[in-house]
Amino acid sequence: MRFKKNEADDIQSILGEGVEFSGELKFSHGLRIDGAVTGMIRSEAILVIGPTGKVEADVAIRKALISGEFRGAIHASDRVEINKEGKVYGDIYTPCLIIEAGGLFDGKCNMSEQKAAAGENPTARDPVDGGGKEV
Repeated sequence: MRFKKNEADDIQSILGEGVEFSGELKFSHGLRIDGAVTGMIRSEAILVIGPTGKVEADVAIRKALISGEFRGAIHASDRVEINKEGKVYGDIYTPCLIIEAGGLFDGKCNMSEQKAAAGENPTARDPVDGGGKEV
């Protein structure tokens, strides 16, 4: 029996080593970053940060695989995987977090609410509880 691979997991685009991008990045199929990206990243696909990749961004994604360096916030609806060479400095909102031995994670992780993983503001309070935002 063959399992059909999710097309969103197919890497169809690569930002190679030596490439620098700043701004809002959107894509529909998998993206691998081996260069440097600063800004915002939005997709319902997979994001792979290669060993030479450096990303400083606010990310809303389905799945992230990190072997390089990431700084910022990740909102992943499926999972975040930090490989042994990966370094994450920032916050992760996801229902599933996997950190391989040797991987570095310096920040906070919220796995309790599915809506937080979907990219909603995790600091917004329920209006019944007094409304407003946490300080």
